[in-house]
Amino acid sequence: MKPIRLLLLFFFIVSFGSFANVSVINGLTHVYSGVSGDVITGEIILVNYSSTVERVRFDVQEAIYSCAEARIFTGDATHPLSSSSWLNSNVNERVLAPKERYVLKFTINIPEGDELRGSYWSVLMVSVEKPIKEEMISESIGIGTKIQYAIGLITNVNALDEVNIGFDDVLSTEGDEKNLRIRVKNDGRFAEATLLSLEVYDQNGVMVREYKTRRLLVFPEVCRDYLLTISDLDKGAYDCVLVADSREAFVGTNLRLTID
Repeated sequence: MKPIRLLLLFFFIVSFGSFANVSVINGLTHVYSGVSGDVITGEIILVNYSSTVERVRFDVQEAIYSCAEARIFTGDATHPLSSSSWLNSNVNERVLAPKERYVLKFTINIPEGDELRGSYWSVLMVSVEKPIKEEMISESIGIGTKIQYAIGLITNVNALDEVNIGFDDVLSTEGDEKNLRIRVKNDGRFAEATLLSLEVYDQNGVMVREYKTRRLLVFPEVCRDYLLTISDLDKGAYDCVLVADSREAFVGTNLRLTID
């Protein structure tokens, strides 16, 4: 089956990608759908923009999420919804010629069994082994820094459930009353691409502002924090409507906001 391309902020370049001679040009998040027993074909497209050869390594790792701690990438631990064992590729390393465009092919082999249902994921780490040139390095990066891309490979298996997104910690301020942190919890089986909107009304019932976040992935049984900047709101009391949109399924709540 063809992958569903999403413009999502999910995985990031682990180091400073603007200094990379090699770039991933078909996205850092790849979402696929299939049923038990399917074999899905995927690809990662790399381009060496430099005039020298570049060595690239490929390594499957885990992205582990929780409500209590920040996301971690690791090759030393796993989680119940890992798809790492489903991933197959015959290439672990590749030397890219100058200006070469290279397509890494891989398969995702979904196991048999009707009990499989939900989102499963792993991470393909793409490491550019050649050190960055010294003159391109800022003070915060060491001389031997390698560029790494963490590419999320997410597989939705069997029929989708209903959306089960809710607000876990509705509001907490950053201290200056200019930012609102909203925590969303996914109690469903599938990762959801969720967008938040906040409508702000004055005491006359007139909407004075509307804020929207980026659409971010919220993984099963995991929380995700969203940040809304409200620095342009004047002092006063406001009534607000907070809405989460996932697959055009909406959940909302009413809030009272006071800016001192």
